[in-house]
Amino acid sequence: MVEKIVLVIDRDNDLGFKAGVVSPIIGRQSNLISAIKLAEADPEDSDLNTIFGAIKIYDELKAKGEDVEIVTVCGDQKVGVVSDEKIAEQLDYIKDKLNAKSVIVVTDGSEDEFVLPLVASRFKIDGVRRIIVKQSKTIESTYYLLKRMLEDPKIAKSTLTPLGIILLVYAVSLFMRSPEFGVGSIAFVLGLYFIVKAYGLEDTLENYFSTLKRSLLEGRFSFVAYVIALLSFIIGILQGIYSVWIATLGETVPGIVTLIAIFINSTIWWLVAGGIFVSVGKIFDCIVEHKSFRKFISIIFLLTSAGLVLWGFSEFFISFGKEGSYLKLVHPLIGAIILGILGLIPLRYESGSCSR
Repeated sequence: MVEKIVLVIDRDNDLGFKAGVVSPIIGRQSNLISAIKLAEADPEDSDLNTIFGAIKIYDELKAKGEDVEIVTVCGDQKVGVVSDEKIAEQLDYIKDKLNAKSVIVVTDGSEDEFVLPLVASRFKIDGVRRIIVKQSKTIESTYYLLKRMLEDPKIAKSTLTPLGIILLVYAVSLFMRSPEFGVGSIAFVLGLYFIVKAYGLEDTLENYFSTLKRSLLEGRFSFVAYVIALLSFIIGILQGIYSVWIATLGETVPGIVTLIAIFINSTIWWLVAGGIFVSVGKIFDCIVEHKSFRKFISIIFLLTSAGLVLWGFSEFFISFGKEGSYLKLVHPLIGAIILGILGLIPLRYESGSCSR
């Protein structure tokens, strides 16, 4: 048991990934050995300086006679919910083991500080120390620092991806001799990219292309279905954009709700068709592997049911105020309910399903 902890946070688990160190790391000697291992693996990692900075703070507090311990906790390379859950588990462990009342948090001043609320919910925070590496202010040092940052896969993906999108879209617009189209396309693509980043959908996209690659290498029919689904999705989005654009060319521009309804109305069946193609591909794979495919039959019914709901509401808002507009909502809803009930029936008899 100690009164205070000098806490080092490595949210992206560079210690584990690069140096093979298992956290939590408790004690001065253990942290020193871990820092040396990290220095051998990557002497330019900022977490290395953070650990040595924490050791210095620990030694200073020890010299003053304080009852203190040094601990390093690590997250996961998938920074976010996964890494924060691991850090929370380790914080609970050291709280029970050391029974400390307060902590001094030591970070490199980057994403590690996002977990401060997790620390504050378990310990009293006496202070936060940022360890910033001193750099020469010459042009050569700045260039080298930027070069090293861009070689980091995490930083490169976040910075180079939107830049690459901008250059590619603008280049296409120049070839088409329509720069104004390029500006609009850049705004749309970047907006879509930021939405994907904001909601963490990049993992979903990575899983999709990973599954697509695996289906190809394993010779599965679902590979063809995934390709058709992707094309269907792209066509649907483009069709929706085109329909909204046509709607804005009239004498009276519809309201934002109507424009959204027009986009959904033009897009939804392409998206549903893409989902159905994927399910059909899975069914063929299951038949070849002699596994149950009832779950994917249910998915087809439920996708169609959801499509009817969205299509019905879009038709209702597009024709709002006109005679019979409510019927355009009621009929699809009835059909959606019937299809939804039918889609649940195969799930009642599901066993040994094919999930790949």
